[in-house]
Amino acid sequence: MFATLAGMKYQAILFDLDGTLLDTLEDLTCACNHVVTLHDKKPITVPECKKMVGNGARVLLNRLTGLEGTNLDEALKLFLAYYNDHKFDHTGPYPDIPELLDGLVERKLRLAILSNKPHPATVELSSQIFNRWPFEHVFGQRDAVPLKPDPTAAIEICKLMGVEPQQCVFVGDSGEDMATGKAAGMLSVGVTWGFRPESALHENGADAVIHEPMGLLRVIDGA
Repeated sequence: MFATLAGMKYQAILFDLDGTLLDTLEDLTCACNHVVTLHDKKPITVPECKKMVGNGARVLLNRLTGLEGTNLDEALKLFLAYYNDHKFDHTGPYPDIPELLDGLVERKLRLAILSNKPHPATVELSSQIFNRWPFEHVFGQRDAVPLKPDPTAAIEICKLMGVEPQQCVFVGDSGEDMATGKAAGMLSVGVTWGFRPESALHENGADAVIHEPMGLLRVIDGA
């Protein structure tokens, strides 16, 4: 059903990172609490953090602290410094993600990552945890490049790979991810094990929703 589009078999899979490939939530919560306690704010729980992440660290900290301008800049520096030192404390791939990546490589599908996480952390996490798999491009939040759901970075990855957006699948756990894929002209596949409810995926135009990683292979294979 989904294996072809306009007669072209899919050639590339673009993944979101947090909430899709990696469970980063506990480390993100710890970094948030490092900052909020320094500003005499109440620490947040993991479920509370889960509801707030997804639009970049700056937006997250604004939601938590109410800070703006240079005060928010300083809070962001504190957050990034702490997170950089602790981002591997509790983070790892979701169950069956390694097997999914093996299956995609066996099918000769090309792989990339596009995250709203700051670019250096996105690259370091991906290169260390997913070094077994040939991710061709790994992009996080970069200066002068709009965040998802703007499709600019997704389309950039297509151009770098030399594939058409219609030959790509965008996989993520949020409405922003689904909207990114749709705006870029890709197939949008939502996952339900991440940070956002299934309703957000459908509301933002998910073409397919999967409840466990190996379900992506069934979408790709047209099951």
